[in-house]
Amino acid sequence: MKLTRTQRLIRIVEILHAGRKCGVGMLADEFGVSRRSILRDMNVLRDAGLDCHYDADSESYMLEKSFHLRPVDLSLDEGLALLMLTRKVVSDRVLPAYKSMVSAALKVEASVPDEVREHCGPMLEHIDFQWSQISDVDPVSDLIVRIERAIVARRKVHLRYDSYYDKKEIALVLRPFRVFFRRRGWYVVGHSERHREVRLFKLERIVDMEETDRAFRMDNNFTLRGYFGNAWNMIRGDERHHVEVVFGAQVAGNIEEVMWHPTQRTRRRSDGTLVFEADVDGVDEIAWWILGYGDQAVVVEPECLRAKVAKHAERMVKHYKRNATSPAG
Repeated sequence: MKLTRTQRLIRIVEILHAGRKCGVGMLADEFGVSRRSILRDMNVLRDAGLDCHYDADSESYMLEKSFHLRPVDLSLDEGLALLMLTRKVVSDRVLPAYKSMVSAALKVEASVPDEVREHCGPMLEHIDFQWSQISDVDPVSDLIVRIERAIVARRKVHLRYDSYYDKKEIALVLRPFRVFFRRRGWYVVGHSERHREVRLFKLERIVDMEETDRAFRMDNNFTLRGYFGNAWNMIRGDERHHVEVVFGAQVAGNIEEVMWHPTQRTRRRSDGTLVFEADVDGVDEIAWWILGYGDQAVVVEPECLRAKVAKHAERMVKHYKRNATSPAG
């Protein structure tokens, strides 16, 4: 859900009060707004008497340490939301520094009024949160911290990376911009001097990383939203396509109730089938998604996607007709 401006202003204060150094681009990316909106927000906060200033060296905003937020009284609904987060959502499978998070969660819970905990306890017994299939964060927890430190220090890093694309281990120097979790794992995105462009690297495939003493200037215009554009998921193609797929009545409800892509539009037809439309950059990823619905999905356009799905389907039929036991068989 998109935050109101008031909610966004409060959240910015909370972020700065927590000691995070955030630039305009990072805040714009976090809240899904323009850089100009963030600059206006910072002016509003200054006008309201908030002692925050811009540090040119770190290219980020900082809050005067003497500033303190007043404690707030939690409503029952707010207490339930907070305890649901600390007890149900925090997971050692996906979040780094899990032990520290648990420790912090316990301290937060200790500040919740007894009547709120007593009200929420029985309700939480019947609520659960299941993460989907994801990579284990434990092997990369230390790496996440080291990359974050390099980003804050604006230091280039040297990587040895097990590249699936190159089918070998490669070496590169990276200007890291962001560390983030998406879909099933953790990634770092930044400018690769080897590739001479901004690239994405999965942390699990990093064989080794060393922070160098070579400084770099952060691209304050960079945002994850801008980097991914209208990609279906992780891979942004060179060309934008209007995609139209018709799904059978058997799966129409499943498709209709999920927000698969920010640009999607759906409409039901009288026979129960569903027309799904979206505007995506590249068709490789969405092709695999469509294939997952088998004969319950038919691509109407674009023709390149229709041909790609048909080609995959033909190969599948050949595998089964010749009783193959592997895709390469």
